[in-house]
Amino acid sequence: MNRSLLASAAAAALSMSFAAYADVKLPAVISDNMVLQQDKPLPIWGWADPGEEVTVTLEGQKKQTKADDKGKWMVKLDAIKAGTGDAAKALEMTVAGKNTITVKNILAGEVWVCSGQSNMEWRMAQSHNASVEAPKAKNDKIRFFNVAKATSFTPVNDVKGKWEESTPETVLGTTAVGYFFGRDIHKALNQPVGLIHTSWGGTPAQAWTTVEGLKTEPSLESYVTQATQTAANIEKLREDYKTKALPKWEAD
Repeated sequence: MNRSLLASAAAAALSMSFAAYADVKLPAVISDNMVLQQDKPLPIWGWADPGEEVTVTLEGQKKQTKADDKGKWMVKLDAIKAGTGDAAKALEMTVAGKNTITVKNILAGEVWVCSGQSNMEWRMAQSHNASVEAPKAKNDKIRFFNVAKATSFTPVNDVKGKWEESTPETVLGTTAVGYFFGRDIHKALNQPVGLIHTSWGGTPAQAWTTVEGLKTEPSLESYVTQATQTAANIEKLREDYKTKALPKWEAD
């Protein structure tokens, strides 16, 4: 489990090319019900028309910037404190350019990225005591963001997913390890907790690493070759899978 939320995600997103938008647009992770990491500068980023002025307002702060020539922009809000217990009030943020986006029901607290393979991916619904724990999971101070699975040979600028409050229903679809960890952190600190769940059973470390990153270590040359050859032949590999491997598997 890694502790890094918006800072690393912002750096990754801002390094990628993206088509300009006529309207201001935010990534999925910056949306209603989100949790912001307390006591750290807060990168808020998105897309707009090149040169468009963008203003971000939150908790008395007002930061302005302009979208670059590729339509990307980012501001860094000052760190904010988490409330405890019932004092952890919901916040509202506005992002304004040619249009205005209002992000509602935001909390500040502890944010953790839950990543890994099948142990982390194992959902609450599959837990042996889900019938006991799920009914007790209603807590609007614990939030989940489940990243939808997708593959790409190059870094992507956004993901699919949404922030949800913990309820007996929503908890069933998130990571069991992550939920129990987040529940205990919330209990210990009496502060909001946000869990970003991004795991995929059976995936090796190199699948989460860029080719450029793999190239920095000579002993990983075979993975670089595999990745570049796969990317170059992806359409043929897909066709072979659909017409040969998949029918054979279904027949067996």
